[in-house]
Formats: sequence, structure tokens, C-alpha cells
Amino acid sequence: MEKIPVDWLRYVWIIPIVVGFVTFVLTSLFTVYRERKNNNISKRIFIEYAEYEMNYPLDDDIKHGEGIILLGKNGKKITNHADEVGGGRFSFMVIKNITENNVINVKLRFVFSDRLGKQDVCPKNVIEEEFFMPVWKNTDTIYIPAKIYKDISNFTTNEELVISYTTTSFEHFKYSYERQYDGNYKEQLKKRYLGFIWITKINYQQSQFYSFIRVVKKKNEEIEVQTSESDKKSDK
Repeated sequence: MEKIPVDWLRYVWIIPIVVGFVTFVLTSLFTVYRERKNNNISKRIFIEYAEYEMNYPLDDDIKHGEGIILLGKNGKKITNHADEVGGGRFSFMVIKNITENNVINVKLRFVFSDRLGKQDVCPKNVIEEEFFMPVWKNTDTIYIPAKIYKDISNFTTNEELVISYTTTSFEHFKYSYERQYDGNYKEQLKKRYLGFIWITKINYQQSQFYSFIRVVKKKNEEIEVQTSESDKKSDK
């Protein structure tokens, strides 16, 4: 049986249509990806934190912003005792969301220890507290008592801080720092993919304890110098 030759020239008109369709699909996908990426970036947050010695109650000492005091078992004992004796002064871990974005499904883990523990002599008294918040508003500063109940010192050594949260564009992040054996802190920001894979996005520079001086303006435009008693890595 003789084969009938195919006249491919009859189908040349299809090529521009196919090319146009593929170009349209690829352009649309790229546009969706770019818009989604830009939207995700605009919903992300940055966290600022430090440790300060402050008076409790904080009614007249809210220079770090209005917000909420998170109390675990240790924190409840400290604040209850302060209420009984008419107030007190101790250190707080102060955490701020310095963007205009809110985040949801927040889990916060804070671990700190006393200054008296010595290796092979006296074990550390370690306090570990966890908190959950459905929503963390950007206008709310978080205060966590960082003193150990009945300890003679107002200061502690910060061992670990982990903050997991979901942005309003449903990205999942985890910020953390952890004290190492050499006194430095391993500090990272991770993002979750596929529901269970955590990939490090930022490895922060390592450092030991440091202090800082914050310079702010008073209402009368005079300069006020505000010295931190200790920062997040308090280890005096």
C-alpha cells in the first residue's frame, strides 16, 4: 500500500497559536508567582528584643510600649509576691514586633537559668516556660519576667528563646537563639516548607553577652540616655 505524504505546510498556521498559548501560560504563572512572593514579603515581620530591669507593676514604666505580660509558673510567683509587698523591681525580657504586620498561631519558648550554678559543683536552676497566642498584634510589646522566684539576683542567664509564628499570608517561620558551651549564641531564622521541612534562611553573627545604650528624645526634645541593664544574652 502506497504511503500518502503528509503536507506539513498545511499545519504551519498552528505554530503561532501554540507559541502564543505557551507564552501566555508562562507569563501568567510568573506574574502569579511574583505577586505572591511580593505579598508574602510584605506580610513578614522582624523581631527586636532586649532585657531590662524595671519596676513592677509597669503602669508608670511602659517606655518600651504597651502590650502584655506573659506569665508562666515562675512569673506568676514573682508577680504575686510583688503584688503582696506593694511592688518590686526585676528584669524582663522585652520582645517587639517592629513591623506593621500581625502574626498568628504564635508559640514562644523561653529558657533561662540562675548565676549560681557551676559545672560539677552545683547544678543550674533552669526555668523553661512556654506560651501560646492566637494572634500577636504589632502594637503589643511582650514582657516576660526573667527573674527566678526566690533567687537573690534580679538577673539570669538567657539560655534559649524560640518564637514560631505564621504570617497572615500563611508562611511559617521560627526565630531562635541558643546559648553554646563557649558562651556564644547560635541565632537563626528558619522557614518551613512542605509542612515539615525547616530551612535556615538567616544565620546571625555569633557573639557573647553585650550591653548597649539607647538614645531617645523626651517630649521636651531633650535627649534622654537610656541604659539597658542587660540584653537578651545577659551573662554578667
